[in-house]
Amino acid sequence: MILIIAYGNTLREDDGAGLVLAAKLESLLRRFAIDVHRVEVQQLLPELAAEIAGHQPDGVVFVDTRVAIAYDEAVSVQPVPVDSNSSPSLGHQLTPATVLTYTGALFDAVEQPAWLVTVPGWQFGFGEDLSTNSEKAIFHALNDSKSQLQQLVDAVRQLSTNRHNGVP
Repeated sequence: MILIIAYGNTLREDDGAGLVLAAKLESLLRRFAIDVHRVEVQQLLPELAAEIAGHQPDGVVFVDTRVAIAYDEAVSVQPVPVDSNSSPSLGHQLTPATVLTYTGALFDAVEQPAWLVTVPGWQFGFGEDLSTNSEKAIFHALNDSKSQLQQLVDAVRQLSTNRHNGVP
């Protein structure tokens, strides 16, 4: 099972782009018969460690929006390392790595692969519509076989196949 944790605010224009992409990613993975559970929150919270530990996923995909610099930025995918030597504090903003650290420290959970997918965003005012550039970035990520998101989908498919066949 793959756990998708999407965070953002759908009432702040492009801040909701990660939530939009997460829903589309869930649908895409389900088409490949991959079991997926998606959680949506406005920001990362320590309680998500319990969500991860409770589901014991094969992998975790965090999806968020980042502020774009250039007009032609693409959706990016980065691995999220678990830093077992860190001592995170309970601040206002947590990172995916911090949530994974909590998961391991509080629940003695086994580490699983994790990725951070970020959608470029340009407009963060009040409103529910995405900018044209964010919509294009999402479309490209889902439809270009060479996009970083498609590479992630391929990795998740392989991970799911390995788990199904008993390969750790």
